[in-house]
Amino acid sequence: MDAHASAVRPFAANTSGEMVGADLERYRDLASQMGASGVAIVAASSVIVDERVRLKCTVPRCLRAGETPNCPPYGPDLDLVRGAVNRFSWALLFKCDVAPIEAYAPGRGQTAEERRRVLSFHQQSAEIVCAIENQAYKDGYHLAMGFGGGSCKDYLCQGQLCQFLDSGRCRFPHRSRPAMEAAGIDVVALTRTVGWDMYALVGDLAQVPCAITVGIVFIV
Repeated sequence: MDAHASAVRPFAANTSGEMVGADLERYRDLASQMGASGVAIVAASSVIVDERVRLKCTVPRCLRAGETPNCPPYGPDLDLVRGAVNRFSWALLFKCDVAPIEAYAPGRGQTAEERRRVLSFHQQSAEIVCAIENQAYKDGYHLAMGFGGGSCKDYLCQGQLCQFLDSGRCRFPHRSRPAMEAAGIDVVALTRTVGWDMYALVGDLAQVPCAITVGIVFIV
C-alpha cells in the first residue's frame, strides 16, 4: 500500500514537494477510477477568473440564474475567488464524457426519463469533485476546495425548488458547490491549456464530436 495513502497526518503538515506530488497522483488515479475520461494536474496560476464568464450566466440568462445560492447573483464574489485561487499552487482538473449527445438536443427533456438525464448532465463531475476534495481534506489539506459544472439545483435537487432560498436549509449542504462558471473560472480557456476540446451543444448535435462536464479541485 502507498505509504502516503495510509499515513494519518495532522492538518497543514503537507509541505514536502515530494508528498504533494504523490498525493496529486493519487487523486488523479481516484478521479480516473470514478470515471473521469481525462485528468490533469495544473498550476493554479493557469486558472483565469474573468468577469465575462460570470456575466454569461445572465447574458443571455441561464435558466438557473437566481435560483440557487451558488448561482448569480448569489454566487461567490469574483474578487474573493480570484484572491483565493492566487493563494493555491496546484489543482486537479478533470473531465467526464457525457453520452449520448443526442439526449441533449434542443427540445429534449419532455418525458420524465429525458428530464432526469438532462438534469444529471453534471452529476458525475460533481461526485468526483466531492470525493477528491474530501480525500484531500482527510490527507491534511484543510483548504482544499472544489468546483464542478452546472447548477446544484439540477444534479442534486432534480429541478425542485431550492430549499435554501425558500427556508434557509440546504438539502445537500456538503455536496452543493458553485459551478466553475459561476465562480468566474474560464473553463474553455483552462481546458484548452491541457489539450481538451469543448463544443457548444447547439444545432445539429450529430456534427458535435463529444460532450464533456468539467471539474476542478484546488489542493494546496
